Amino acid sequence: MNEKKQKQRGLKQGFELIYKYRFVLSFLLLIMLVSFKISGSSMGCWKLFLGDGESGIRLGEPRVWRSDEWGTLTPLCFRQQYNTLGAYNRYSQTLGSILTDNMLVYGQPSWDILTLFRPFYWGYLFFGSERGLSWFWCSRLIVLFLSWFELGMLITDGQKKLSVMLSVCVSFAPFLQWWFAINGLVEMLIYGACFVLGSNYLVSHTFNPRKIAVAVGMAVCAVGYVLTFYPTWMVPVAWGFVPLFLWVVIWKFDRKVLRRVDVVPWLLIFVITAAGLTVLAVTSWDVIKAELNSVYPGNAPSASGGTGLWWMMKYPISLVSRFSMNELIVENSSIICFAPAGFILALWVIIKEKKKDPLLILLLVMNLFLAWYYCVGIPKWLAKMLLLSFVNSNRGPQVLGFLRLTLFVRAVALKEKAPKRWLAALAAVISSAVPMRLALGFTKYEPGGLRYEYFDTAEKIVVVWAILAVVFYLLYRARKSKYTMAVLGVCTVVLASSIWINPVAKGVPEITKSETMQQIRDLVKEDPQAIWLVADMAYPATNIPAMAGADCLNTTQTYPQKTRWEMLDPEGEYEDIYNRYCHIRASLGSKTMLELVSTDYVEVTLSPEDLKKLNIRYIVSTNDFDEKIAAGTTNIFTDSGIEFQKYYEGTQLSIYGCVY
Repeated sequence: MNEKKQKQRGLKQGFELIYKYRFVLSFLLLIMLVSFKISGSSMGCWKLFLGDGESGIRLGEPRVWRSDEWGTLTPLCFRQQYNTLGAYNRYSQTLGSILTDNMLVYGQPSWDILTLFRPFYWGYLFFGSERGLSWFWCSRLIVLFLSWFELGMLITDGQKKLSVMLSVCVSFAPFLQWWFAINGLVEMLIYGACFVLGSNYLVSHTFNPRKIAVAVGMAVCAVGYVLTFYPTWMVPVAWGFVPLFLWVVIWKFDRKVLRRVDVVPWLLIFVITAAGLTVLAVTSWDVIKAELNSVYPGNAPSASGGTGLWWMMKYPISLVSRFSMNELIVENSSIICFAPAGFILALWVIIKEKKKDPLLILLLVMNLFLAWYYCVGIPKWLAKMLLLSFVNSNRGPQVLGFLRLTLFVRAVALKEKAPKRWLAALAAVISSAVPMRLALGFTKYEPGGLRYEYFDTAEKIVVVWAILAVVFYLLYRARKSKYTMAVLGVCTVVLASSIWINPVAKGVPEITKSETMQQIRDLVKEDPQAIWLVADMAYPATNIPAMAGADCLNTTQTYPQKTRWEMLDPEGEYEDIYNRYCHIRASLGSKTMLELVSTDYVEVTLSPEDLKKLNIRYIVSTNDFDEKIAAGTTNIFTDSGIEFQKYYEGTQLSIYGCVY
């Protein structure tokens, strides 16, 4: 017995040491991971296209469906190292004379004052592409975990186990892991949490030099949040932090320690934030205007809610997604928030235990309001006033899960009594049936005539329902200081649903050790002004030259650039087609044509005259491009005085020079 107690005491002391030195240990862990170039990127998918590089995947498998990460964002970030205007220049060349702003949409690392507000891109600037990618992935995961642990300590009044549970639920939410690198969601959650924590420090401590540092950090969070530039998530995430911010500045405000001088940090936050946003508006106004006036995403219809019922509590799908691997699982992923347990626990604390906790009430009200908005809807004028008109019916409700997590964690932290076992069991079985029913209904969704059944067997339904019922029972029986089993149950379910999603990769040898990529880099170095084209290949192969710094006609257009198309469409006949964010597939033909294949996919056919006019110097294509030349497919170009000379033939791709 004494030996068991000694082990428990030793384990407790170990956890206390980890807690005490958590920031130092986290920093050392980050340094180690970056040194070994560890990331969760799916850049390993490029081996399918290039065929001649090594594989950097050490655990798991790259996710082909996350092409917006490995096919767009990361290649554009890698392009910056070889930018022909100078490494990590804010601008890159398009068609020789057009400057593309790399700061805002799909923001990329650059030596610019605004990058001060993007600390997760600093690794690219100081360590290069591979370690920069590692810094981007690892620092965000570590800081996200730490910031939400600290936020949990604030929400739970210092209860460490619940804080770890909240941090695990947020950091390893399936929805977050699938979208980890894209659209700034991780940054929004970090900046929002840190801003609330900073506010708490400013209103509860006497004035000291540390407050100035905190104020600067809060200003970085404020501007960094805006720089994510994805309103569909920015707006609901911001509303999710409003109850926490109000609770801090109103109920945590300590008049005993605050003096007039304590207004200085708040003024500093305002000044730095205003300065940063002013610089952003002045230097990126053309981009903002182009984005707002674009067909997509700028002119997407404004929303007023009322269409998100199925998206509210479909998280049971994420519990079986490992066995239902189709591309829609990315869109259908969720935050496992264990709703409606949070609502029930909050009502128990407020009604049964008669605790009128301001934070719990604020969180409950915000949850109910946003649930009403998504399920029923509100007038359009009110939606616009609250900026909710920017939120579409599927992405917004998914983000709401983070707000539900804070609700149920606060409720468990306050709960002192537990219902009887039979009542808790009955409530668990009934309440867990609600998300199960919604998830079952959601599987009837049929995109393009295809039907995906996530719960296609009775066994899956029974197993997932049983798992949820057990976790709900543990939550209902949990009470202050007696919730270890509930914490373990919640963390186990969340980790089992997400830990497998992203691979563990060491470096990006698929790119850095690819002979094809080296050939492109060499040609770009010899002739930095040359314009490239990827022919007869679909996205994401269209971004291959960009990774080597090449000025390529059909690199993904991150925001509308009408001057990019003026040579091909001087009359503006096809403006609705290219006035959008889009990937561009190119081919050669007798006549120049543009076709909108899907919302973000454009196909362009180039005539010999326009190929000359654009002064395309190099073409990247598959090795069978030779067969097309031999078969006479390109005779029209030969007759026009254009000759294709092969510079290089790789495992799967070839590089041709255009001789006019």
